[in-house]
Amino acid sequence: MVVKRSVSLKEQAYHAIRDCIVSNKMQRGQIYSEQWFADSFQISRTPVREALLQFRSEGLIDVLPNRGVILRNPTRQDARSIFEMRGAIEGFCAAYLARRCREPEGRASLERIKASLERCRLAFSQGDEMLIHEETIRFSGNPMFREQFDRMRTKIDIFWWNVINAENRRESVYREHKAIFDSMAAGDEARTYDASIRHSMATLQLLYEQFPFADDPEIGAQ
Repeated sequence: MVVKRSVSLKEQAYHAIRDCIVSNKMQRGQIYSEQWFADSFQISRTPVREALLQFRSEGLIDVLPNRGVILRNPTRQDARSIFEMRGAIEGFCAAYLARRCREPEGRASLERIKASLERCRLAFSQGDEMLIHEETIRFSGNPMFREQFDRMRTKIDIFWWNVINAENRRESVYREHKAIFDSMAAGDEARTYDASIRHSMATLQLLYEQFPFADDPEIGAQ
């Protein structure tokens, strides 16, 4: 991937590295130098270094002095923290949308969610599934919710690919989102909140069963 020149090379380097992480182009256990990223993206090491520092602050990589960086393998506690936080934010936001479902802005937001949901029913995609989450959070009008969601987004995406390919999981995700949508459209705040929490916890449970966490006994024994 070649980074296009623009105002913020650091931001572009960040997104390019993020793509490498999420798409598994970066292998766990392998050390990568700043120069490797700079050569891969055809930019200088400075924006790469700045982007890597941000990934370190987000807990996605570890820096090895005078050697480079290595992907940090998530723990079960990492997954629990992420999906409990996502559930708390989205549960509130979904219930808030349910409360305002009959207002013009609420109806418009529900229509956007319904369109993404229908596309997922016909041909499931990560983009449309994430649009449902993003629209629900966006409607709250709370920038701190969106900022926190964006900070978790890379970790969520890493986990996403490990759970979505599980048997029947796409169908289950669609049904879970449909339950949330139906509750929001009915204006039932309590049922909406409960359905949203159940969706996050179902994903977490599947991760516990399938993801190779750093603190799994068989991983630690290697």
